[in-house]
Amino acid sequence: MTLFDSRMTTGGATSSNPHVFAVVLAGGKGERFWPLSTEAQPKAFLRLIGSESLLQATVRRVRLLLPWVQIVVVVEQKHGDLVREQLPELPVANLLLEPQGMDTAAAIGIASLHLERLDPEAVMIALPADHYVPDGEAFAAGVRRATELLASYSDWVVMFGIPPARPETGYGYLEVGEPLASPPGAFRVRRFLEKPDRQTAERLATDGYHYWNSGIFLWRNVAIQSLLARHMPEVWAGLCRIREAWGVQEALEREYSAFKKQSVDYGVLERMGEGVAMVRADFAWDDLGTWDALARVLPVDDDGNVIVGEVHLLDTTQSVIVSTGPRVATVGLSEMIVVASKDGVLVCPKERAQEVRKLAGGPR
Repeated sequence: MTLFDSRMTTGGATSSNPHVFAVVLAGGKGERFWPLSTEAQPKAFLRLIGSESLLQATVRRVRLLLPWVQIVVVVEQKHGDLVREQLPELPVANLLLEPQGMDTAAAIGIASLHLERLDPEAVMIALPADHYVPDGEAFAAGVRRATELLASYSDWVVMFGIPPARPETGYGYLEVGEPLASPPGAFRVRRFLEKPDRQTAERLATDGYHYWNSGIFLWRNVAIQSLLARHMPEVWAGLCRIREAWGVQEALEREYSAFKKQSVDYGVLERMGEGVAMVRADFAWDDLGTWDALARVLPVDDDGNVIVGEVHLLDTTQSVIVSTGPRVATVGLSEMIVVASKDGVLVCPKERAQEVRKLAGGPR
């Protein structure tokens, strides 16, 4: 059993279950991609790979499953024009503007209020706008498997777990328990582990019981509302006040100003104890969290370098060199990141790429 049928065209979904909606979360700041990712144009809106922005590529994958009327984008108000420019086909009512970014719990909560107005039986697929998934068809097949699982466990949360390709210290992990009867590759989630140290990550990557947390979730809309009410009662109370004054900007701004920034992972899922399932993702995936990630998804030269823009190298190896403006030349570098844009220049060792977020908004 699945929530989707299989009739498709190359132009996107022509027939799908009308109760399924995708909520694309475009509020990430992409601070570790400074100086290209800025307050004015965060990572999701950048064309880091090919001619599409990460947001456009995310929605293109979703369009293999759903028509435009069943796609919702949540973004900070100041970036609404960027979404309209990049996704002109998105229905105006399905662009939800947050007064300020308050992390995924608030964004998913506000999306749930919108979905309940569209369909009391809504099922939500929530996914970040800034991840790299090269095979859209494999992604669509994975979502269908997840909806099959949700059809059997209707009040559960279904997550996508990525088989670890390396001992990654920058990702969260899911520890799985016993397998579920159907579909293949489905498990109970036993616990969550956040960004382990190197030694722990090396163990998690090879023990067969741990998967990367992709940040892609599937749930019935009434189920996530119930979970928010149970585990984040203050946030849910604010959301209920927004619901009562739906469409009144002053009420939205007032309630958002009182929210605490918190992810739905920490605020809800890690507190559930049970009722969380995981489907093993059989598609390639990358968080693209730091500049050194480009070496995993873009071609490299004979010396292992990623080169973007007008760049000239001499005796430079295993480095990421990017320019969106001035000509950049390097001599004698190894395992380095160099990024030049109109907003600044970054130079750092690849092993310290995670620390770039400390420079968010530019060096001080």
